[in-house]
Amino acid sequence: MSHAWLIAGLALAAVAQQQQQQQQAPVAERDLQLKRVAEPGELKGEVKVPRGYAIVIGVGKYKNLAPEQNLRFAESDAEAVARVLMSKEGGNIEPENLKKLIGAKATLAEITQQIEQWLPATVQPEDRVIVYFVGHGVVAGGRGYFAPYDIELGRIPETGYPMARLGQVMADKVRAQWKMLLVDACHSGKVTAESTQESIYSEVARLPKNFLTMTSSTEQESSYEDPNLGTGFGLFTYYLIQGWQGNADVDPRDGIVNADELVEYVRSLVRSHARRKGVYQTPRERGDWPPDMLLGYSPRRRAQLAGATPPALATANLVIEADKDEVEVYLDDKLVGKVNAGQKLTLPGLAAGPHVVRGVRRGFDPVVKEIVVVPGQDQTVTLRIQYAVQIKKSARELYDKGFEIYRRRKSDQDWREAGQLFAAALKEDDRYSEAALQLCRVYQALGQTAEATKACKRAIERDPDYVDARTQYGAMLVESGDAAEAIRQLSVAAQQNTTDPFVYSLLAESYLRLNRYPQALEAAGKSVEVSDRHAFGYLVRGDANRYLKKYAEAVDDYRKYLELDNFQASVKEWIPYLLIGHGFSKRNAGFKLNYALQRASAFFGLCYCEIQRENVLRGSQWCEKAIALDRNDSYSWNLLGTAYLDLFNRDNRKEYLVKAETNIRKALQLNPDAEFATEAKSNLKQIREILPQLR
Repeated sequence: MSHAWLIAGLALAAVAQQQQQQQQAPVAERDLQLKRVAEPGELKGEVKVPRGYAIVIGVGKYKNLAPEQNLRFAESDAEAVARVLMSKEGGNIEPENLKKLIGAKATLAEITQQIEQWLPATVQPEDRVIVYFVGHGVVAGGRGYFAPYDIELGRIPETGYPMARLGQVMADKVRAQWKMLLVDACHSGKVTAESTQESIYSEVARLPKNFLTMTSSTEQESSYEDPNLGTGFGLFTYYLIQGWQGNADVDPRDGIVNADELVEYVRSLVRSHARRKGVYQTPRERGDWPPDMLLGYSPRRRAQLAGATPPALATANLVIEADKDEVEVYLDDKLVGKVNAGQKLTLPGLAAGPHVVRGVRRGFDPVVKEIVVVPGQDQTVTLRIQYAVQIKKSARELYDKGFEIYRRRKSDQDWREAGQLFAAALKEDDRYSEAALQLCRVYQALGQTAEATKACKRAIERDPDYVDARTQYGAMLVESGDAAEAIRQLSVAAQQNTTDPFVYSLLAESYLRLNRYPQALEAAGKSVEVSDRHAFGYLVRGDANRYLKKYAEAVDDYRKYLELDNFQASVKEWIPYLLIGHGFSKRNAGFKLNYALQRASAFFGLCYCEIQRENVLRGSQWCEKAIALDRNDSYSWNLLGTAYLDLFNRDNRKEYLVKAETNIRKALQLNPDAEFATEAKSNLKQIREILPQLR
């Protein structure tokens, strides 16, 4: 019997049992019913997901507010919303199309820039747009404002972001056919006397009606947070995420979450949860929108539905407990949090029916439970992490032999022999995630990127909480050019381990690949915040600052990197330990994907920044250092040539023009089709016309 039929059979048995119980006891309240499952013919149709754009704003700790006025989960709520919007099983928004303004990044200036400049200039009529705000809402002089990180309560009109302006931009300047504004702005503990629940939401109610606006509560209510909900959430955000992940997919269940489904799910589940806690909170929607507005899509869920139709059940609650600390919990392959012994992880609002719960703890066999959750009751799942991973002795022996060769390697042949032994160990015991990771590293060092990526993916499939493997997988995705998926994987790795600077620096590198410089700067800043001795964090932060034209800050970062990292082994010596992606810095006119050392990248950055600061002589010395490390670096040759051209224009010395001609010519010889080639050829032509006229 297949798993699909087995699960369906269990589900039907659960329905029969429930029907029998209902004949003997009062009917439990059901918050949200599955209306129908899509017909097989409907599920065969192609789903076209419109391109999506999102701005996620979350402020919990304010620069100028008293500590008691801060919000506990606002910023983590915003991070969670960003993750689900980027997920391929959720919002399906590409990472480069999502702007995160969280905490100190959510300043008035930045909010204004992204809402009033980026959105109108970027979004096309066929697109969809989601703007999410969680934080304080305030009212001053009868007008409503969203509170940025740097709001000043004595100057609200000058330092708050006007709600009316956001409405005007969304209505008139953002041309997308599908637009949604999500607002969680009225929390218990108002920050000014005029900022009552009624006054804040009456301002929201005045927003234009030609897009969907959903607020976290009605005018007479507050928005609440629950520390026992998952890993701690605001009610509104928790059910938004659950709905987006597919639990709102009820009318029909077809792998698509549309606006009507999400609105109904969030409104119903938040209201019920709040009442169970003895408070009142009911999200409210406003505006005019097409009911089929696509907000989320899961190709995997759609394929599953096409294969086996589950029974029609309502939503349900799940409680997870474990017998050991630090157990990662995955629900239907999505990381939903960690649970410790003696604690409970509560997951309400699930689509009732079959689910897969997996408990993972490093060094132990994972516990996988296929369950059918039943509506109208809490269902507890106990994860007993009992069995340490017992890899076959024969597999360990193969691995150890491979690792000894790997450790003392001196040639490509050593790499290949080590790889063969790791592959044999993995074949001997398919659970051997360490062997898969080492095989990934060998392929990586041999330049076999596709094979390395497959091996890394295999490692995390066998051991989802293997952070080193997930980090390496993210690095390989950067190497292969899939920066968007790298961001998704590295975001999970950062969620799993918040103290690994490599994760954040690789995340920064991924954002650099997508020209997302503010996000790259934030991630790189986090890497050096976690460890101020993490050299690569300073290198990628230097690159981010350089592209943001913060040249003085970039110079400081590059110098700090050079101070910390004086390791000058060959590429094949350091790559297996520092991971692919380290050193793939973006040049002034494109990526330079192959070069000898990270230090060459730092020297190039210093050269470029000093030239921009008009310290041309100082900058040219750094370019010389970059070329000394990588004689094939056409970008550094060209930059050095333009530096000497600047010096000639300044001092009119023939030797400078001769050096400019030599370096630019060398750059074109190395890379005649580079982005700088047209300008370089023009400069070379002018130099050759001028040189004969000079003594």
